[in-house]
Amino acid sequence: MSRTFDEICAAAERLPLKLKRQLTKRLLATPIIEASATIIYLKRFPAQKQARFAQLMDKNNEGQLNRAEKRELEKLVAENDAVMLENARTLALAAQPELFDKQGRPIQTRFQNFIATRRPPRNGRKANREQKNSTRARG
Repeated sequence: MSRTFDEICAAAERLPLKLKRQLTKRLLATPIIEASATIIYLKRFPAQKQARFAQLMDKNNEGQLNRAEKRELEKLVAENDAVMLENARTLALAAQPELFDKQGRPIQTRFQNFIATRRPPRNGRKANREQKNSTRARG
């Protein structure tokens, strides 16, 4: 009987914490086929908190939140923003490690240069003007 990946993950989620840790250690000790692979740990809300967050978001969209729920939603939004920001930082560190120092702190000037070299023109006018100027120079 074969199990799907989702079934295996669901079964792993139901394990006691000690067994989850043992499973994690065992999986991490298994050699990775591709040497250039990177394991990234991202955070997320526990299922119960995520369900409550979704419930409050739905009520908010319908305009049916009371004051206590509004405060609860604001708190969850702030927590979610913090998790998303930390996950973004984790992904950036994995994807562009040269932008960070040895302690994992971003190096401001490297970040600014990285962003500046990848930023598209703000509007079509500047891009069109640059294209016209290069065409004139050639012609």
